[in-house]
Amino acid sequence: MKSNQPNRKAIFDHWSAYYDFSVDEGGFPFIGYREVLFSLVEMADFRDDQRVLDLGVGTGNLSKVLPVSREAIWGVDFSSRMLEKASRILEPSHLIQVDLLHADWPPAMKGPYERIVSGYTLHEFDASHKRSILVRLAEEYLAPGGAIVIGDISYKSRADFEEAHQALHGLWDEEEYYWCAEEMIPLLEAVGFRVVYVQVSACGGVYLLTTGEI
Repeated sequence: MKSNQPNRKAIFDHWSAYYDFSVDEGGFPFIGYREVLFSLVEMADFRDDQRVLDLGVGTGNLSKVLPVSREAIWGVDFSSRMLEKASRILEPSHLIQVDLLHADWPPAMKGPYERIVSGYTLHEFDASHKRSILVRLAEEYLAPGGAIVIGDISYKSRADFEEAHQALHGLWDEEEYYWCAEEMIPLLEAVGFRVVYVQVSACGGVYLLTTGEI
């Protein structure tokens, strides 16, 4: 896991000023960014009466296209500047500053939620932290019959992952933990998740997680 979280917060606070330009520019790792978000929305199969938790809400790009009432959206992020930008387009959503690595998540985040979604956030965490965060969400925040839907930087197989790693020398961020579905799905299934994965772009995919007992 990254060793300097205060520095990471400063980076994301600074990035908030040009984050939307970065994702719309279309280069790696944001190839197909909008398509991944729209695929996430389609796979989530929303109803308009559902409460939604958006992990890593950022500047609000995912939440603003969710087909639910803005009042039914809770968006969390560890960057106060990202939340400031999101607040301009997501009012009256509930926006909360949360560091998912901290043990104490605030009471204002309390569920249950019929859908928990995340767009381009969980690659900040290694496989162990991804899994522990997702298990906690399923146990404490997900409504019965609910789903967790994640769109992120991801490859279907280890071979695809390694090929991209080699080809993208100089662009690949060695301090981030891009997903490999072939390796991550068994880790999630081992703790009780049922997982559906769809590769959407060259470097982006969507995971649909549902649960039995975890």
